[in-house]
Amino acid sequence: MLEKIIRNVSELNAVALRLRQDGNLEEIRKLAKEWVIPYPQTEDFIHGKRYRLAEDPIAEKNFRTPFEKLREEMLALDDKSFADIVGWHLFQKCREDEELSAQVLKKQKSLQRCLDFITGKAFELATEQVKQKGMERVQENTALAITEKEVFPWAEEYYRKEDEAEVEEKAAAEKKKILAAWEAAEKKGTNAGKAVKVKKAENGKAKRKTQKKADQASAPEKKKESFGQMSLFDLQQ
Repeated sequence: MLEKIIRNVSELNAVALRLRQDGNLEEIRKLAKEWVIPYPQTEDFIHGKRYRLAEDPIAEKNFRTPFEKLREEMLALDDKSFADIVGWHLFQKCREDEELSAQVLKKQKSLQRCLDFITGKAFELATEQVKQKGMERVQENTALAITEKEVFPWAEEYYRKEDEAEVEEKAAAEKKKILAAWEAAEKKGTNAGKAVKVKKAENGKAKRKTQKKADQASAPEKKKESFGQMSLFDLQQ
């Protein structure tokens, strides 16, 4: 299985991306469960609302400048056609915008979340176009062409947005959901064990009742045979 050869978040994201391209969505869900990825986050990735399945833990590090942080994030994401383009744009903007530089360095801000934000915006745009065509939803693996005139403002919008409290609230809610899911699974397993014991006990009672009925039924049959009825074995002799 694929999950046995995945050693870190970067490899997890690479495999998940390939599975999504191949349309193997159930395998993505299995991987997400194995790596304890929240269900809503998994579904967002499957439907193209997230850039990556899991977030690289780079955000936990301390950086002196926005350039250090963006450079390491770009190397980790290893995506020259998307992440690098957005990252280099932010490089240039931070040179002339101290406020943006400060935002980039914030713990809750990351290039991956920026790309998630852009992907979400693109999905909203695709949804609007689909509705205009009279369709109900965006089909899987739908391609949407967007230009830098749309992408770069979205990237800056993400970093300029004050969302520290929102991110902390979402993180706490996701953690609570994950823990609740694990507790429910463990409880289900315990109840299943009790159910098996009860079923075994009921089966034992049922067997005893069946044997008792069989014994009762066999008595009259012997009486009938004593009155001259023959079995097939009797006829063969």
